[in-house]
Amino acid sequence: MRVSMHNLYANNLQSLQKSTIDIARLNEMMATGSSILRPSDDPIGAVKVMGNEQDMAATNQYLKNTESLSASFGRAETYMSSMVELQNRMREITVSASSGSLSPEDRNAYAAELEELLEAFTDVLNAKDESGNYLFSGNETTTAPIEKDAAGNYIYKGDNNHREVQTSSSSWMTANSTAADFIFSNGSTDILNQTKDFIAALEDPALTPGNPAFDQVSGNMLTSLDDTLTSIGSAITDIGGKQNTLSLVQGSHEERVLFNKEVIGETEGLDYAQATAEYNLKLTTLKVTQQTFVQVSQLTLFNHI
Repeated sequence: MRVSMHNLYANNLQSLQKSTIDIARLNEMMATGSSILRPSDDPIGAVKVMGNEQDMAATNQYLKNTESLSASFGRAETYMSSMVELQNRMREITVSASSGSLSPEDRNAYAAELEELLEAFTDVLNAKDESGNYLFSGNETTTAPIEKDAAGNYIYKGDNNHREVQTSSSSWMTANSTAADFIFSNGSTDILNQTKDFIAALEDPALTPGNPAFDQVSGNMLTSLDDTLTSIGSAITDIGGKQNTLSLVQGSHEERVLFNKEVIGETEGLDYAQATAEYNLKLTTLKVTQQTFVQVSQLTLFNHI
C-alpha cells in the first residue's frame, strides 16, 4: 500500500508539473505569435527561419545602401543641373561680350556678372551633403574640392578616388563623381580659370573684340564651356542610368524581403485557434490534476480502515 500510494502521489505531481509547463509554453507562444520558441521545438524549422532571417537582414542592408545612394545621386544631379544653368548664362554673356558694338562700360558690366556667376559656380562645386561632407572631393570629404592657390588660380584639392557601395550580394556601384572628373579632366583649360582669364580680358581697356588676344581668350572660353557642359552632361546621364538601375534593384530587394517574411511566418507562425483550443484543454487538465493531487495527498492508511 505504501509503494502504490507513493507512486500515485509521484505520478500526480509529475502530471501537475507537466501541465503547468505546457500551459506556460502555450502562453509564451500566444504572446510571441511564434510556434518555435527554441530550436528543439522544431530543429528543421528553426534552421529554416534562421536562414531566412539572415538573408532578410542582408537584403535590408542592401536596401538601405540603395536608398542612401539614390538620395546622394539625386543631390549631386541637382547641383550639376545648377552648374549647367550657370554655364548657359556664362555662354550667353561670352557671345554677347564678344560683340564689337559694346562699350567698355558694357564689357565691365558683363565682367561683373561673370564674377558673380564664377563665385556661384565655385560654391556649387563646394556643395556639401546633409552630414557636412563635400560632394565632389572624392574620398577627401572634409576638404573643399575647389580652392585658390597663392597666385589666385583655381585648383582641385580633393582626390581622384571613387567610393564603391554594395547594392546586392554580387553587385557594387560607384557612389560619387569628383570635380576632377567633369571640371579638370577636359582637354581645354578648366572653366574656372578660363572664366577668370576672360573676365580679365573684359576688364582690360586695351583688349576689345577683334583684337587677336581678346578673340583668343573669347574662343578659349567657348571651347571650355563646350567641354565642361559635355562632361557634366555625361555625368548627369550616368546618374540617371544608375538611378534606373537602383530602382529595379530596390524593387527586387523589397520582393525578397516580403518573400522571407512570408516563409518565416509560414514556418514559425502560430495557429491561434489551435493554440487556444490546446490551452483550454491543458487548463482543464491542470484543474483536474490539481483536484486529484489534493485528494491523493490527503490519503492515509487510516482512510481505508
